[in-house]
Amino acid sequence: MIYNLDNINNMILKEKLNLLVVSYGGCASNILVKYLEKNNYKIRTKRWKKILCHCPEYIKVDIPVIYIYDNPIKSFLSMRKRGDGFWDINQQKLSNDENTVLSDENLLKLMINQFNSWTNIRNNNVLIIKTCELFDNSIVNKLESFLKRKINHFPIPYIKSETNINNIPEQSEFSELFKTYKSEIDKINNFIVD
Repeated sequence: MIYNLDNINNMILKEKLNLLVVSYGGCASNILVKYLEKNNYKIRTKRWKKILCHCPEYIKVDIPVIYIYDNPIKSFLSMRKRGDGFWDINQQKLSNDENTVLSDENLLKLMINQFNSWTNIRNNNVLIIKTCELFDNSIVNKLESFLKRKINHFPIPYIKSETNINNIPEQSEFSELFKTYKSEIDKINNFIVD
């Protein structure tokens, strides 16, 4: 286990974390955090970096939470491309287990499990957004309504992703993996954000 999440509210209070951003990785969550911190939110605490940024399951906390996600194929390929330090560490965080068996399939399964955990439980203090929303004017109202305050620096200037899912060859090394989890991937891609 990386961290016992049972006592997480005390640690959040101790570290003065006042907004939690969670993702499975490869979703522009660090860019979102950067711009939220420009609005005087404290997010990048020790515990956030260690586990909460990719918290594997829904946790009930006393602060606002933004869960951000993207097309899981794009996010997976982004982490895969970045290699060690992302591909492996994200699996450990997404499983809350330093000894998790590392594999591409494990990473994709953990991403899907995390998405399901965070989106199946609806709570007023959790805002779910898709990465593409960050670059649209509508994000301003969405964030301000949720956070109940004026927000600056949004929408975020669009940065073209280096990961392009439109030209993945049919015979790529991941094509079988993506076929195996097609229904789960489609469920995420077709998720309706409120």
